[in-house]
Amino acid sequence: MVAVAHRGESDEKIGEIVDDLTWIYVGQLGKIIAAFHRAGVTEAVMAGGIRKVKLFGNFRPDLRGARFLAKIHSREDDALLRGIADELAAEGIRILQSTLCLSHIIAAEGVLTKRAPLQKEWADIQLGFRVAKEIGRLGIGQTVVVKNRVVVAVEAVEGTDAAIQRGGTLAQSGCVVVKASKPQQDLRFDVPAVGVDTIENIHRVSGTVLALEAGKTILLEKESLLSQADAYGISVVGVGE
Repeated sequence: MVAVAHRGESDEKIGEIVDDLTWIYVGQLGKIIAAFHRAGVTEAVMAGGIRKVKLFGNFRPDLRGARFLAKIHSREDDALLRGIADELAAEGIRILQSTLCLSHIIAAEGVLTKRAPLQKEWADIQLGFRVAKEIGRLGIGQTVVVKNRVVVAVEAVEGTDAAIQRGGTLAQSGCVVVKASKPQQDLRFDVPAVGVDTIENIHRVSGTVLALEAGKTILLEKESLLSQADAYGISVVGVGE
């Protein structure tokens, strides 16, 4: 197994499970291509993500990366990732769907925990889902925090956890967190994902529900996530379009 990992983003434990590891800084596209060519890689998947704030700090493009940025017209997530996938494809490295081997941890439709949402929480879920789809269409984010049919926070460059913290603080208690894919979602990258940390963050702000788009959201450490949600009385649900 061959991997390229980003300094300051990827978990250092990745070195324990791969055979060939190359560390890079955000923007070093040429180094990615060279590492894969050296190892004979022709297919790859993107896993995890890069926080946008890294574009303002830990960003060190190499010559190939700088040339790529100079020719693209949009800095939205989808445009950047599609552009990178096209650059890799031009070098004989095809990017596959990131969900290819993950069907067992994709959120199913329906209530996934012991507790189902209350009627008023379902109303918040429906509103949050509509808003999440809209901010996704605009390329802003994927997560919305709602309470009593009022949107108290939307995710932007700060990421899901910070949006939950901000929205939960404003709501004080009983907020509903909704995460959905973009209408134009490309399953090769940037697929919504939640983990145990997401549940912990919702619990810290006394949130009560995590609603996810069914069929398009990855549940990292699925069993532990649902067990922790049950322990905290947080309802986790998969919502269909």
